[in-house]
Amino acid sequence: MLKHIFFILFLTFFIPLHCQAELVDRIVAKVNDDVITLSELNEEGEGTIEKIRENAPSDQIRSSIRQAKKDILNALIDRMLISQKAKISRLSVSNEDLDATISRILEQNQISKEQFLKQLQAMGMTEAQYRDKMKNQMLQSKLINYEIRSKIVITDEKIRRYYDESFGQQESSDGYHLLQIGCTWGTDGRSETSLDARKRAEQLHAMISEGENFKEIAKAYSDLPSAADGGDIGVFKEEELASYMRDAIQGLYPGQISEIIESSTAFQFFKILSSREGNVIQQAPFETVKEEIRTLLYEQELRENFDKWVKQLREEAFIEELL
Repeated sequence: MLKHIFFILFLTFFIPLHCQAELVDRIVAKVNDDVITLSELNEEGEGTIEKIRENAPSDQIRSSIRQAKKDILNALIDRMLISQKAKISRLSVSNEDLDATISRILEQNQISKEQFLKQLQAMGMTEAQYRDKMKNQMLQSKLINYEIRSKIVITDEKIRRYYDESFGQQESSDGYHLLQIGCTWGTDGRSETSLDARKRAEQLHAMISEGENFKEIAKAYSDLPSAADGGDIGVFKEEELASYMRDAIQGLYPGQISEIIESSTAFQFFKILSSREGNVIQQAPFETVKEEIRTLLYEQELRENFDKWVKQLREEAFIEELL
């Protein structure tokens, strides 16, 4: 009798839990011979979905999350297609290359190996898992270098044509088109103290002054959100500028770089690409913006060619979305 009761309890409590686990983690996409699971989708979109729950109007949360999951799933499919293509292409990444890349990441972020491991632990990731993920990213990057980047050529003639025909013309209103680099300190920056942030800013300012590409330096080393756009913060009218920005660029001409100034959260400096007042547009001298234009044209062509390439990968693949 006791055995019979125990068996019933087992069926009541354990089997439904097992079924529920299967429902929680199911396949949401098939990509050739690989699959993407719901748990992978949720893990990838955790931050995005949390922001939607916090910020979206209550009546739009469900639809916004649904659309976000579709977008994230498409990104995961693209990433899986690239990973599959990399394996087929027999590309490889040596342990030495992997170690060098990780060391470079630690150096750029100015953190020790011990700090790095603590951050991984806080994220619930082991060093082996991180290395595996990084290796996969490096394989994909190698493939993209071979398939796309190596075939893009931005000639001096293209740069000159863009400068003569388009550079500075996109400003539809009076103002200054600015690039920005900033070094913060504390938990949000790569420097622990304001003194460290000041030293970093001075190093970056010196690199730019010696002819380094402002946009590339901003992307790699600036702590500000504008880093994602190569430091480009767009066009500002003089009255729209914060007082410290206005003071920094006062008296400068397009092409010139400001001195380092301290705001409440960062040490910053700026470069004026162009300015406009009425119908008069002042452009930075060609040589002072040549490399920024090269980067801009390269990124435009890279984005266009990448989109075409991924579209072709999708057309040649078997993809079934089950979200």
